[in-house]
Amino acid sequence: MTNPPGSPPLRRYFRHGTLPQLAAFEATVRLGSASRAAQALCIAQPTVSGHLRKLGEALDVCLFEVRGKRLVPTAAALALLEATHEVSAALARCEQTLVSLRRAPAADASLSSPSRRA
Repeated sequence: MTNPPGSPPLRRYFRHGTLPQLAAFEATVRLGSASRAAQALCIAQPTVSGHLRKLGEALDVCLFEVRGKRLVPTAAALALLEATHEVSAALARCEQTLVSLRRAPAADASLSSPSRRA
């Protein structure tokens, strides 16, 4: 059974702008550094670092180990990466549906309310 979005187990994902954090996280894993991730996302490197810090804090896990100049994902990060890909795929499917709905002829947009009986 899944929990509604506001329930305690999922609340941490909705408090801190999780989608930008996940984008920064995925790019960092893929590219091996926050600087490269920032370049790829066209944002500042401190912004990427902040996203990674806040995401790790919100999830209460360490996401990367520093080895030389590279950020190496931890086991927790690899688990999160899999979930990140699932979220991205779900959003892509949703966008495809919305594109087709945007192209569909507009239905009657009037709103109605049920009649009240005394």
